[in-house]
Amino acid sequence: MPLFIAKPIMWNTDGYRQPSGVRINSGYPLEHGFGHEEWNNAPALAYRENGVAMRAFHTERVGNAPVDDEAGDVFVFMYASHDGVQELVGIAGGATCLIDHEERRQELTTRLRLDRLRSQAWAVPRVRELHRQDDGLFDKVWDGDLAWIPNWTCPADTYLWLDVPAPLDAHAIRGTGKLLTMFGRHTNLEAAEAATMMEAVPVRQRDATWQRIRARIDAEGNGTVDQDLGDIKKRRDLKPTVRKQLVDARLGQGRFRRDVERLWDRACSVSGCSLRETLRASHIKPWKPSSNEERLDGENGLLLTADLDALFDKGLISFADDGEMLIADRVGKTERNLFRLPRPLRRKPTRGQRRYLADHRRRWAFT
Repeated sequence: MPLFIAKPIMWNTDGYRQPSGVRINSGYPLEHGFGHEEWNNAPALAYRENGVAMRAFHTERVGNAPVDDEAGDVFVFMYASHDGVQELVGIAGGATCLIDHEERRQELTTRLRLDRLRSQAWAVPRVRELHRQDDGLFDKVWDGDLAWIPNWTCPADTYLWLDVPAPLDAHAIRGTGKLLTMFGRHTNLEAAEAATMMEAVPVRQRDATWQRIRARIDAEGNGTVDQDLGDIKKRRDLKPTVRKQLVDARLGQGRFRRDVERLWDRACSVSGCSLRETLRASHIKPWKPSSNEERLDGENGLLLTADLDALFDKGLISFADDGEMLIADRVGKTERNLFRLPRPLRRKPTRGQRRYLADHRRRWAFT
């Protein structure tokens, strides 16, 4: 289950490409004149891992948040407080925390040659002032803390740094007057609160990366099967037969499954596997935003083995109108080989299936 975290970071007036000399009244920046997060948008922190474009970034510690348990599935909403406002500056989706993994941080620091950033920090007058114009004194601080810069990583295609920071309404997000301001603190967010923070991003900045992150949040916010079944059973406007059909469809069974099986000749839409116990009748358009008619429509279904179903459900693969498989950038070479990707649908989708597949591609920002 994804972990959503709102994290305060220091304000920067140079787009977080390098230290900008902003005066901060607490923490590390107060003592040393710069913060490690000031390179969060710098090209130097971009790299590739197993063929996948990745991004390193920095925040201060996150207390007892279970970040190691949710490695690769943490969503970090970074915001800054300045001049009486709080603004969202960046979002990292599918992140892994390296705060307690010094060896990995040291490895990344060497690999990315982050020592070359020293001159940018020393060029800030406030930094020189705080270190008494003594570059030797500064070097002791710099060398000791350098590996602290890359204490998070995430896929580049789910890392969004805003060209223009987005003002946040703390009351709309959390029902409070303001969000936390101390760099060493964090706020655990519900999926709905994370979605509210996403909506703070102006429409003009909602690019493909924004779409991917939002789709993952929406998928989490769609609720569990038990919740959806409970909602169906509470509805008094449904005839008993329709209610039974919807319950079965939510479970991937009943008429919906039979229709999906018929459309795909009772075999996996991709692999051709016909062992029924291994196949899942999965909705193409998710349950929550679908109408009852769409939920029961066999055209809104693929018959997939469990591994392919998981990839499709998480937006790691999709399909073009001609049935060719599309693969998300964050799926590396190793995983592509492991799952034998890409593999197309066994036949071209029907007109109805193409409509639902177009929704899936849009939802997960496939071009």
